[in-house]
Amino acid sequence: MYTYKVAGPQVGIEQEIIRQSCNLIGYGLQSNGTFPAGGSMSNYMALIMARYVKDPSCRENGMTKPLVMYTSKESHYSNAKNASFAGIGKNNIRYVETDEKGRMIPANLEVQIELDIQNGFTPIFVNATAGTTVLGAFDPIDKIADVTEKYNMWLHVDGAYCGSVLFSDAKKHLLNGVERSDSFSYNAHKMIGTPLTCSVILVKDKKHLHNSFSNEADYLYQTDGDDFNLGKTSFQCGRRNDALKFWTLWKSIGSNGLEKIINQQFELADVARNYVANHPDYTLYSFEDSISICFNYKNIDPKTLCTLLYGHQITVVGFGDFREDTFIRFVTINATNTEKDILNFFTVLEEFVEKNSAILKEKHVNL
Repeated sequence: MYTYKVAGPQVGIEQEIIRQSCNLIGYGLQSNGTFPAGGSMSNYMALIMARYVKDPSCRENGMTKPLVMYTSKESHYSNAKNASFAGIGKNNIRYVETDEKGRMIPANLEVQIELDIQNGFTPIFVNATAGTTVLGAFDPIDKIADVTEKYNMWLHVDGAYCGSVLFSDAKKHLLNGVERSDSFSYNAHKMIGTPLTCSVILVKDKKHLHNSFSNEADYLYQTDGDDFNLGKTSFQCGRRNDALKFWTLWKSIGSNGLEKIINQQFELADVARNYVANHPDYTLYSFEDSISICFNYKNIDPKTLCTLLYGHQITVVGFGDFREDTFIRFVTINATNTEKDILNFFTVLEEFVEKNSAILKEKHVNL
């Protein structure tokens, strides 16, 4: 997928998916994108583009000014890695406070930006999240865009987890304001269910992809223009044709089919959340419009319970943290499940606890 000479018509397949995706989020004709190696790489590419915009000579001379980036405390862990890779440094990440649902607070973001400017830093990049890793929260993109536009900063929306809501008329309001962002990413191998990996990053102005990632190589680029030589706008050289996996699914079930996949996951989340909310032995930490159902059962330590369920080969479910709370994190991202499957999960969990109460009590004492 690096040159048209090798990839041929597959270039058209990738570009068609990118064009349709750009249309769905409201980017204009100057937009474009690529298929990176995953969500972490999408976030990294966005940061590299933001760095180039603020410090254009950095590709030749290295960074010439102290740059700062911003993200919420609930954002993906790749942001810390990416800051170190990009030369910005982990100490120059500002983790913005979140509200009770784990959403970035725009007012706090602006206060931190003002403070950094006063201290001689150059704010360049804000990472907003569409589906935080634990609670599945959506940052208020529109209000964050008010801040980034005021301070002339790059706004990236990390929708790796839940950005695919762009295919659902019922849920795309969770991305309100995304058309004001500079870049947006989503993983079709998550909510949409294509095989790993299938990640997409979209950029409002395609020149930033070229400016940040192009490099001449006469032994490679021997035919056609840059619009067909995808290596001029990607991080990798040789890469798989991930777009074909997504294209075959989209062609098979259509846009309506993709919407049903998304809606089904939220409906399953409603089933799980309602079950937890209506049973006194459970404590619920989640909210509507999230496919992450976070809960505890009978005040059992969630780390212990998840570990025992895994160790006894009963089921695989993880735990998460938000502020002072730790809980089981049950995700309804598999749209092939049914209501029966969701309720069966709770039945299995409850039966395991009942049969292993002695072990759980011992573990609780040891903790």
